[in-house]
Amino acid sequence: MADYRFETFEPGLADGAPDAQTTAYLQAVQAGFHEPRLEEEPLGDKVRRSMLDGRKFTAAYVDRQPEYALDPAVPVATFAHFEKEFNVGGGNLVDAHLITWVTVRPTHRRRGLLRALMTQNLAHAATAGYPFAVLTATEGGIYRRFGFGRATWIQRVEVDTSPGFALAVEPDRRVEMCDPQVLRELAPQIYAQYMRKFPGAAGRQQSYVERAAGSLDLDTGKPDPKVRAALHFDEAGAPDGFVSYKISGWDDWTATIDIIDLVAVSDAAYSALWGYLGAIDLVNRVRYPAAATDSPLSWLLADPRRMTVKAVEDSEWLRILDVPQALEARPWGLMGKLTLSVTDSLGFGAGVFELTAADGRGTVVRLADEPDDARADLSLDIAELGSLYLGGADPAVLSRAGRIRAARPEVVAQARAMFALERLPYSPNDF
Repeated sequence: MADYRFETFEPGLADGAPDAQTTAYLQAVQAGFHEPRLEEEPLGDKVRRSMLDGRKFTAAYVDRQPEYALDPAVPVATFAHFEKEFNVGGGNLVDAHLITWVTVRPTHRRRGLLRALMTQNLAHAATAGYPFAVLTATEGGIYRRFGFGRATWIQRVEVDTSPGFALAVEPDRRVEMCDPQVLRELAPQIYAQYMRKFPGAAGRQQSYVERAAGSLDLDTGKPDPKVRAALHFDEAGAPDGFVSYKISGWDDWTATIDIIDLVAVSDAAYSALWGYLGAIDLVNRVRYPAAATDSPLSWLLADPRRMTVKAVEDSEWLRILDVPQALEARPWGLMGKLTLSVTDSLGFGAGVFELTAADGRGTVVRLADEPDDARADLSLDIAELGSLYLGGADPAVLSRAGRIRAARPEVVAQARAMFALERLPYSPNDF
């Protein structure tokens, strides 16, 4: 790694425009995700959103390049992190370390850059006292080796809203269209309520607010005049749900609505917003790329076959950094005791831990600094503990796959009951 220089810095503006280092960094991120170069105004807006999110950038540079190659000021690898609250169940919100914008230029892969960036950043997060780190992955085979386990999932669904569409139970009529711009104020307020109710929900980035409001088209970096929006109101008249969407035009003679964002604090709001979407004239299909895996949508429909699941995808990957702190932060609905032997190639969470759950809370005692299967009820890697943490992965399935090992058959059933939360974890956003 002696050929590379690493710098961590905060995004900056100079005279209202992005400074040179920030500009080079963000253009490298764009290239890493195969996105077009940003023009000056969209680039400045992206910097402002990054500043509102509190993002910190890390970049790897080479100080010398051959003639005609990219300027050495352009990073060969990028990494970013920021902090948001995270629901670990029971309405418990903890501060989490979120990771994003991880790229390595193709000409500099397999030289240890990703490992250096990730291990240094995770060490920083552990020292800062975060119980875990979270990311969403563009590729599924990269992050387990750093201790991340799949923790939440989403579904891509399509709903046939052609004539005959109906809900099985008539929803309330408290939905009204709104100017999408009102969501600049209301979307954060509604999402804050939502986040307290759903395990796995993380604090949102500014880009979600601007997309819902029609102020940001991710493809162009500019406002999107196609965006429409509607609000649901509770019985007291306060907004408790919204949907932001646009008509994608005619595709094989089928007019399609693409949902940009849908947040419903209550089941009534969720049902009524879908009733609204199904009532829009001249449309035969609604596409939603981020439905929960336990969404009641198919049960809302009078004809459940009108909903098609196009794909189920992992969403959040969770990396536990401090086992006692993480396990004690979440609620425990079932009394019991489990001894866990945890392996961790990076060393943050290795050891033997005794978990005691009582009165809804967990207490964890470290019994040994090194894993010892002979002393454990359940033996697993830190990545699998991350998958179990929010109750989204089934210990029985992980056991059948050989990912975890139980000292006795009944331990698997006990672990399933103890790790379960009030509902399956879900996050309607990535980062």
